[in-house]
Amino acid sequence: MGFSSLPRELNADAYADALEFAGEHGDMVLIQRMLPWADFVPGAQVSEETANNTASEREAIDEHDLGLFFAIDVTDGATGRDRLVELPPDMAGRRFDDAAVRAAFVSYAEYVALNYKPQYLALGVEMNLYYQKNKDDWENFRSLYREAYAAVKKQSPGTQVTVTWQYEDLQGIFPREDQHFAEWELVSAWDGDVDFVGISSYPSFAYASAAAIPDVYYSQLRAFTSKPIALAEFGYSSAPGHQGLNSGTEEDQTAYLRRVLREAELVPMAFIVWFAIWDPAYARGTAFSAFQSIGLLREDDTEKPAWTFWADAAAQPLAEQ
Repeated sequence: MGFSSLPRELNADAYADALEFAGEHGDMVLIQRMLPWADFVPGAQVSEETANNTASEREAIDEHDLGLFFAIDVTDGATGRDRLVELPPDMAGRRFDDAAVRAAFVSYAEYVALNYKPQYLALGVEMNLYYQKNKDDWENFRSLYREAYAAVKKQSPGTQVTVTWQYEDLQGIFPREDQHFAEWELVSAWDGDVDFVGISSYPSFAYASAAAIPDVYYSQLRAFTSKPIALAEFGYSSAPGHQGLNSGTEEDQTAYLRRVLREAELVPMAFIVWFAIWDPAYARGTAFSAFQSIGLLREDDTEKPAWTFWADAAAQPLAEQ
């Protein structure tokens, strides 16, 4: 059980607090990081900022006795993951067929494997969303993933490697303009390329209440993979979202979390990561406003009802929940 390192505020002290909190109330942390392209394109050197961040994060992870799930995030979540994100100006618009993009991707994957030695590593986040918009680039990404996978294993053989899938979109139930049918075949097609199947899941974007979520919601995934399954990031909004994007109440959030804690044992799941400890106030009015009520703690640090169930479960082994 774990949390992402998403802080309550966007500053270094709040980030350190998030890592400390994750260690006190779980056994794993998710660091989801955009690829710092300028540091890893051919001929570049790792910046002082990147090196310092790595050292401080590694120290905090060790200090708080945390397992690490590191996710390399290369697509733009603000635009539906239709393009690569944070590319240098002279690389704008390039895709996975580009030599510099490919070299930087593999180089950073090696860097993370060598310097963080994560238990789990995602070489791409919610990649089915990118697939939907860039089917002609998909095989380029897949071949690049395989190159990076091999490079990671040389540096850290014990690291379990995957890509993650956005679960509601995978089922074709994610509310958006370009609605499509379920794409379970993506999971099956990648079964030989991943060490585990990681999904991100936010059912409050798709269902009016927690009670409306089907009983087989997560267990149905077992039919499409032989690999371990993990909730790489998940959450449920405790309030309605901006412009009705999602539903949610604190009671629904509690019911959903209790259900996941039970299902994590039944599926079973390798690990689960609740995305946000606190409601991120800075998400309000941005492309990520749907996440502004996703925390188990409110902005003022008070506990929502679901928190009690998380705290109780974190105090015991997953198999006993």
